[in-house]
Amino acid sequence: MTAATSTRRLSALDGSFLRLDTQQSPMHVGWSAVFAAPGDRPRPTVEAIRERAAGRVHEVPWCRWRLAEAPLHLSEPRWIDDADFDLAAHIVQLTGPEDRVSDATFEALGSTALSVPLDRSRPLWQVFLVPRLHDGRIGMIGKIHHALVDGIAALQIVSLFVDAEPDVASRPPLSWHPAGRTGGAAWAVDAARGAVADGVDALRAGSSAITRPRTTVARAARAARRLATAVTEEVLPPAPQSELNARIGVRRVLVGYHAPRDLLRAARASGGTVNDVGLTAVAGALRALTRRHGEPPDAPLKTMVPVSMRALGDAGAGNRIAMVHIPLPVHLATCRQRLEWVRDQTARLKHTDRPAATQAFVESLALVPPLLRTPVARAMATPRQFNLTVSQSPAPRGPLYLLGCELEDVYSVVPIAQGHALAIGMVRYRQELFFGCYADPDALPEVRELPALLAAELDELAAAARAPRHPLRAATTAGPRARRPAPVTPVG
Repeated sequence: MTAATSTRRLSALDGSFLRLDTQQSPMHVGWSAVFAAPGDRPRPTVEAIRERAAGRVHEVPWCRWRLAEAPLHLSEPRWIDDADFDLAAHIVQLTGPEDRVSDATFEALGSTALSVPLDRSRPLWQVFLVPRLHDGRIGMIGKIHHALVDGIAALQIVSLFVDAEPDVASRPPLSWHPAGRTGGAAWAVDAARGAVADGVDALRAGSSAITRPRTTVARAARAARRLATAVTEEVLPPAPQSELNARIGVRRVLVGYHAPRDLLRAARASGGTVNDVGLTAVAGALRALTRRHGEPPDAPLKTMVPVSMRALGDAGAGNRIAMVHIPLPVHLATCRQRLEWVRDQTARLKHTDRPAATQAFVESLALVPPLLRTPVARAMATPRQFNLTVSQSPAPRGPLYLLGCELEDVYSVVPIAQGHALAIGMVRYRQELFFGCYADPDALPEVRELPALLAAELDELAAAARAPRHPLRAATTAGPRARRPAPVTPVG
């Protein structure tokens, strides 16, 4: 039997995603995936997927959590066990098992599902199965609220029904009893415990300050420097004006581009990581998109890039990410210049404490009174702060299988806040790169042009890598030699 658990407090970052969540800007991460046709295997059914998940749900206890609002909304909501948890409400079939669904219809079904906010009365995740595409393959769309998970934690939901081997048997479910619902008095006691725990931490810090004053002063100085770095380098510099920043509505579309292994290898021949090449492809595609509608941009875009701050092996619920910004070189004329710029920026990011600084800054928002946190969270997500988000999502290196059917395509969903028409998620899977362009199609109808533009930039990078470089031009255009940057993961 799985033991009942108590309520859990949301972190300041987790709570900020709830505060940004609106009908126009649902804050869920997600994916659209296609699995191979089953061949001589049984075709995956929604019942079989639920059965597979039922035998594993105890391994991911937070997939049964739902939100409970604080009395009088005087503090953040809490996570509590959902006494009415039912996998049938979270793993849903969208079409009939024998209905052959075209690519256009599958995209429309996914766009509709991703446009609808999650129901806060239930655990905040859903998976949608399309049992049969026109070519015999299987489609799947998923979404999980960002308040519950970041990109690494989101993989735990996927692990409920996806395996690293094709032949894995389902297990019987374990019995489970949810913890009781928290009443007002219990909530107050729990909040008091949290305050006491925070106070104990403060007393310990005060005791340390008395017994080890030099160490305490040094730590305080480092913390102050980190916060100052976050404010001066991340918060204060304004983003330039861009057509990517517009008022958005309720509709969403996910447009994907799959960069094959050979093209990716050729594009990387000039150096840089897969993430560097992916960011360069995005920069080139957005520059080309802008040039179609006027003069080329004269300044880089301020791009929010989530960086994972998780310890190795940590895959628990909640967000362990730092929101850092890098300038995306849409203003540079050649793909070589753009790649050198990106490599320089990601190398600098690795060798500074900017991620830790921004993480500390976000954690400091917990000191803001609850009633003021919503305007603060929204101010941090305006077009003044950044133009778009580009996030690399983690994925296992080897193949993945849904009841024996191999995953072939996967495109990630990175949520967009009000005033942002586009976010791009990158997934590296089987040494290939999948770009998910998630947008409001009314605010940015040109989103459908991005796959061809991304492919064109990668082709240019591959051609540039094959071409000899003029020594003088190389010396004048290349930035500092970049060392391998830290991996970038989402929120997305």
